[in-house]
Amino acid sequence: MFEKKMQPDPDPLDQYNETAAARVGHRIRKIRIARGMRQAALGAAVGLSADRIQQYENGFRRPRAELLKKIAGALGVSTLSLVDPAVTDPVGAMYAFFELEDLFIMRIGEGPGDRAPSLCLSVDDRNKLYPYLKDWLAVKSLVSAQLEAASSDQEQDKIWQAYHAWKWSYPKVSFYPEDVSRAKEYLLKRIRALQEKYDSLL
Repeated sequence: MFEKKMQPDPDPLDQYNETAAARVGHRIRKIRIARGMRQAALGAAVGLSADRIQQYENGFRRPRAELLKKIAGALGVSTLSLVDPAVTDPVGAMYAFFELEDLFIMRIGEGPGDRAPSLCLSVDDRNKLYPYLKDWLAVKSLVSAQLEAASSDQEQDKIWQAYHAWKWSYPKVSFYPEDVSRAKEYLLKRIRALQEKYDSLL
């Protein structure tokens, strides 16, 4: 009997790169249609044929940066609306939020700020992002409980390191301790600490 060779899991970067042209093309097409512009008109505005614009919109080709600037100018939009959001600055992060709104029906609203006005982003359980965000909330809650129960700066540093490792390897690495009783211990310490704070307010 021949053993079946196990295929390695595809690297997310490969999929990201393979679909990059399609993502840009989808944005060009969506904005062009919203502007009421035909492919031929957009092509003429940037010195290309309608067929070439179609190739870009279908993801067969990816426009270079200079061409993207021309296309954005012809459509009357920011170049950032055509490319993948870069979240390292506030404006780039806003484009990421805009994309989340369109793709995942994410909504912005006012939050229950304790001391100052706050805003929140929300999704309901029909949203494809919901189970992922729920996992994140569970991990964040556990991290908060662990930090509250930590008895030293070194212990807090280890908790933050574990959290960062979880984020950097998501979704392959589980954050939760192997020993479930240890997780319960953290939560019980958190409950006791909150109870003490509550009792001190009485």
